[in-house]
Order: sequence, then C-alpha cells, then structure tokens
Amino acid sequence: MRNLVNSYVEWIKKGLTLREVSNGWHELVTPFLNHSNDMIELYLKQEKDYIVISDAGNTINELILSGLDIDRSKKRLEELNTILRSFGISRKENELYINTDAKKFPEVKHRFIQAVLAIDDLFMLSSPKIETFFIEDVTNFFELNDVIFVKDTSFTGKSGFGHKFDFTLPKMKQRKEVAIRAINTPRKDNIGSVLWTMEDTKLVRPETEGLVIINDQNGVSNDIYQAFREYKIPYIVWSKRIENLDKLKLIA
Repeated sequence: MRNLVNSYVEWIKKGLTLREVSNGWHELVTPFLNHSNDMIELYLKQEKDYIVISDAGNTINELILSGLDIDRSKKRLEELNTILRSFGISRKENELYINTDAKKFPEVKHRFIQAVLAIDDLFMLSSPKIETFFIEDVTNFFELNDVIFVKDTSFTGKSGFGHKFDFTLPKMKQRKEVAIRAINTPRKDNIGSVLWTMEDTKLVRPETEGLVIINDQNGVSNDIYQAFREYKIPYIVWSKRIENLDKLKLIA
C-alpha cells in the first residue's frame, strides 16, 4: 500500500512542468486531465507575503464552451459554491483562486487541483437528461434508507495533505468508520487520485475503511474496477445500490 502512495506522488512530480509566462506569473501544467482530456493548468504568482494559485478562469470557461453555463442554473450554482466552500477556494467572475504561504503551498495546491477536478465533473450535467447531481442522488438514497452519515468530511493523510470525502459513516458496534468518495465520472486520472487518497488516509487512520460509490450510468472501463480490486478498496456501482445496501450498514 505504501508503494501506491509513493508511486502516485512520483507520477504527480514527473507530470508537473513549470514555465514563466508574464508579469510574474508562472504556468504549472499538471498530469490531471479535464473532461476534454486536456491537462489541467494552474497559474502561480509570488506576492510579497503569499503565493496566489489561480486557474485563470479556465475551469468555468471550459464548462461554458461545453454548453454548461453554471450561473444560469440556481441548482448548479449552489453545487459549485458548495464545492468552493468545501475546498476553501474563492471565485472572482470565472476565475478560481486561493492564497497561501510557502509552507502550506504543496497541500493547498493539491486541494486546489481536487477542487478543479470536482468542478470539471459538473460537465456531465450539461445533458438535459440529467436532472439531479450524483452527490444529491447518493444523499437522497442514504436518507431514504436510514443510512446514518456525515457529509463533506476531511482527514489528513500520512503525506500531510488533507483529503476530502463526500460522506463518512460513523463507527458503530458492528462496523468501523467508513470514508466514502462518490465518483460521477470515473476516469484513470481521478481514480488514481481516489486510490491515493484512500491509502494515504488509512496510513494514519487504520480503523477507517474506504468505500467508493461509482456512477456506472455511462459505462465504466474494466481497468477501473481492476484497480480497486488490486488495492482492495471496496466499491459499489450505482446501478446495484439496492443490492449492496447492507454493505453500507455492515461494511467492515
């Protein structure tokens, strides 16, 4: 399991490239991909007492170009603001940004990338056939089936990075604490991030079990399932949520 953490960190390091652009700004290209399979780019600037991390408006502009204008939908705007609050990110018009000091920069940069991935995931909601959000669907499912949960929890992993989980099921007599990530669009890059999040957290919280809920509405590659099996991370596919309800109450 430690090999997974180390290999993931190395993958990130090797995939990062930095170049100076203009007016003190530097462009940081990451190995993470958006819904268009373009690498996610961040922009950094050293101010007097802090570092600015920005996406230069790319995340929201990409969604607009894909036909999803978040500001025109109250429901989607609320979801965007929830994501921003949970990751501590600010917004000015279409730009996303956060300020940090040098000491906290690695952790904050990691958090910023996770926020961009979560927002980019809203692309799947551009289809008029999709009327609700996956997180909302999971929340409603839990509530209707009396699954006790806490939403939007964060734990610090062995790496020192904070990891956000969509849901946490509290420890009970018959099961351990369960930290859950709900994945609307399973892709190789975001699955790698989830695997690392689970293992990095478990290194300091061995009594916390991980669980992934996967939206399989549009099909999922067998490689995704194999990755979870290989690293022994339990998962539930959304189409079989009823059949797996007991796992949410008895997973150990």
